[in-house]
Amino acid sequence: MDADRARALAEQLHAGEHEEDGSPVLRHIGRVASATPAEARAVAWLHEALESTAVTEHELLARGVTTEELRALRLLARGEDSGSDSVYLAHVELIARAAGRSGRLARMVKIADLEDRRAHPRVRSNGWSPPYLRGLWRLRGAMEEARSSADLR
Repeated sequence: MDADRARALAEQLHAGEHEEDGSPVLRHIGRVASATPAEARAVAWLHEALESTAVTEHELLARGVTTEELRALRLLARGEDSGSDSVYLAHVELIARAAGRSGRLARMVKIADLEDRRAHPRVRSNGWSPPYLRGLWRLRGAMEEARSSADLR
């Protein structure tokens, strides 16, 4: 999907949606998309879609999301927010270890997402804030491991 179409879809899906602090969710999504490499920008625009809207995977595919992009979006979507560091980091580990292009897309987006969350922390209503820095370290390590493996080939 092209990034402009993904942006338009994100704007439609997240219209009127706000963070706990009252700021529009689209502000966060836009910052993440701006910080993501061009090849992953469509996924960045849609990285909150499966997690926080009622859009279905079939609707995303019908709107032009590719199967690789959908796989990346599945990786990025977390289930119920448990407020647990270990559950959060297990999800980050899943993204860090994901194979193929979808794994690479998800890692690029999640790194930009965590960098933005570090700059603009999200504290849940129960006071819990995810361990963004630890997640970021793990994902950067996974990207470096992938680069090193590619260099050895």
